Amino acid sequence: MERSSSSVKAAVDMATAHREAIREGEKRKQAQGRGEEEVGAGKGLMDKSSTIATATAHLDAIRKREKKKQAHANEGEGISSSVKHKVPRPRATPAKRFKSPLASKSTGVRMMLSPRVISPSTTLARSSQESPISPFIKKRSMLGHGSSHRNKRRRLTSHIWKEFDPIYDNGILVEAQCMHCNQLFKTTRDIGTSACGRHLKTCKGKARLDEMVSQMSSGMSKADVSLKDWRFNQEVAYLELVKFIAMHELPFSLVEYPKFRSFVDTINPWFKHVSRTTIRSYCIDSYEEARANLRKLLNKSKSRISLTADMWTSNQTLGYLCVTAHYIDDEWELYKRIIKFTLVESPHDGRTMFNALLRTLQDWNIESNVFAITLDNAFVNDNFSKTLQQNLVDKGQLSRKGKLFHCRCAAHVLNLIVQEGFKSISSATKNIRDSVKYVKSSQARKQRFEEIVEQVGISPGKRPPLDVVTRWNSTFLMLETALKYRKVYEALKQGDLQYLHEPSTKDWKVAKKLCNMLQPFYEATKIVSGSKYPTSSRYFHMLWEVKRELDKQSSIGDPVITTMVHGMREKMNTYWDLSYLKICIPVILDPRFKMRFLEFRLNQWFEEEAFRYSSKVEKTFRKLFAEYSVEISDPFLEKAHMIDEKVDENNPWADWGQHQSAQQMSKTNELDKYLEEETMSVGVELDILQYWKMHSGTYPTLARMARDILAVPASTVASESAFSSAERTVSDYRSRLKSETIEALICFQDWLRSEDSTHDHIAGNIAGDELDCI
Repeated sequence: MERSSSSVKAAVDMATAHREAIREGEKRKQAQGRGEEEVGAGKGLMDKSSTIATATAHLDAIRKREKKKQAHANEGEGISSSVKHKVPRPRATPAKRFKSPLASKSTGVRMMLSPRVISPSTTLARSSQESPISPFIKKRSMLGHGSSHRNKRRRLTSHIWKEFDPIYDNGILVEAQCMHCNQLFKTTRDIGTSACGRHLKTCKGKARLDEMVSQMSSGMSKADVSLKDWRFNQEVAYLELVKFIAMHELPFSLVEYPKFRSFVDTINPWFKHVSRTTIRSYCIDSYEEARANLRKLLNKSKSRISLTADMWTSNQTLGYLCVTAHYIDDEWELYKRIIKFTLVESPHDGRTMFNALLRTLQDWNIESNVFAITLDNAFVNDNFSKTLQQNLVDKGQLSRKGKLFHCRCAAHVLNLIVQEGFKSISSATKNIRDSVKYVKSSQARKQRFEEIVEQVGISPGKRPPLDVVTRWNSTFLMLETALKYRKVYEALKQGDLQYLHEPSTKDWKVAKKLCNMLQPFYEATKIVSGSKYPTSSRYFHMLWEVKRELDKQSSIGDPVITTMVHGMREKMNTYWDLSYLKICIPVILDPRFKMRFLEFRLNQWFEEEAFRYSSKVEKTFRKLFAEYSVEISDPFLEKAHMIDEKVDENNPWADWGQHQSAQQMSKTNELDKYLEEETMSVGVELDILQYWKMHSGTYPTLARMARDILAVPASTVASESAFSSAERTVSDYRSRLKSETIEALICFQDWLRSEDSTHDHIAGNIAGDELDCI
């Protein structure tokens, strides 16, 4: 082939010389009268013509050799030799001679015939830079040019794709990456996946995985989950680690602990360890993604959102405002989500808290979708709620001009009622508190106490905890537990002369009465502090039980208890007047009670004053129903409006007919129909949300009201911290983080716990273990 190329090059050079000779001859013909020059030119032309003839002959020889090669190739493919024939000699025209198939395959010939002279180096450089992809991809794209189906990813059916990740370039499969060792292999359509199959037989990572799975499977019973199709996913592992750190308030530096890493290595050697900075980025990204999803959900919600707000304090004495959203979704499920945990600048007054909460509502785009807010009974919260209520009313974003907007925390109200009673009997519990403190003050006293417990024969159980004066429930639990160890404290006096705080018989009797009286308060606080069921509809019943217990204790005649009950009653009446509308209205939406039950209880409670409360409640409820009816276009109200417009002024009896129609409509509208129906049996266990879900077609307006009203929480805190008026803190691990990072972790932790129903049970067991160690 090299010889052939050199021959062609020589022929090209000859043809070029011939072309130049012709041009020179034409010029010389124009110069007439110069005979000597014409003779010389003719002689040169003849010499050049002979050279061209020689080149043409050489070129013919080259064509003959190429023809013979082609003929031999055809004979090998079964083509008869009779087909071969001599190629006729081409015409003498240079242009046509150099368009032969042989010449078109030569780079030098193409360059010579091109109108633009380009160097070979430039041509090669352009061809190499046409596409950055491999020749295999270029070939596939050229074959598929003009066919849209070629751009679609073909279905991968080979078994090797269970062990390899496909890698695409412009929708074309080009490589496969081993899941076990990350090695890459070409897997285009032309090459296939045979190299991947051979690699699996020698892959050390695959061998280690198979060995580990085999060992794990051998120790599992048939009832356990099969590990046959198990595959390790690094991203899934990182996400689970993020959830682990966020949910249990662990530090980011956990991932850098040597023993944590060695522990992980023993479980899964394929896990790639990360730094604290990397895992923090994963946590923030997970929070941002979850936040975006929750924001979309709240914006699309058809029901209004109720809020709770509370102040928290870090170990650096920094104040944080925690805002929680409560709503009922389209499936009538109650949800609670923390949407803001923001640092609040000092001073923590009503204006500062208002600005912080308003920014939160605007940031989440729920400013126009708020129904109520539940707050503790602090003076700063009163100013804060009034400012926020006025702002939303001025924008026309609250129902009934905000009369149902500010709700007072039921747990905090009960706490204030009990604390008022403790003021009058603080001396009655002093000796019991001092006795508990005496036993816990040294190891020797604890040992002596335990010896007496064994001698008396008390079964193992929780020891009396020391109460916190500001937390009435802790005092209740201390008294309740200490009563079980009364004999132990009496025996401790005989063997320990330093024990000077033995409770008297009167003290034990007062403690017994206090426990009996405070038990309803304790149960009521737990019920109204729940977050997985509606609490607003249960608040009234809890107050009724507390009122009954106070009446019962007052009738006993004990002067200490009577004094205590008197102060508690006055405090309860004070907060009843402030909150009775928010307490009573949810009761009407319970099909077991409705308005008739409410009137019955109020008559028992307030006697002559009952009508004032019941009439105000019914009037407010009906006006609220009218507002909701306009929003959803109640057909009854539309029909009544049509009757008003069609009055015939010429008919003297038209006004009477209109009056009768209006009276009939007032008896058949949705609200009256619901109130006049028979109530359900009180003994039936009722899921009130499911009831309204089933009857939303029958009572669409009331169902809409129920979704908004029943979502209002009666308390601001969960049951485990409902009684605490002490300072709640951000943990040591998180107190040094930036406020934005703290917010991300607190919110993400709450969202994870809301999705994990097992967390509360596990957390309760951990708390119990800690208490047993006291």
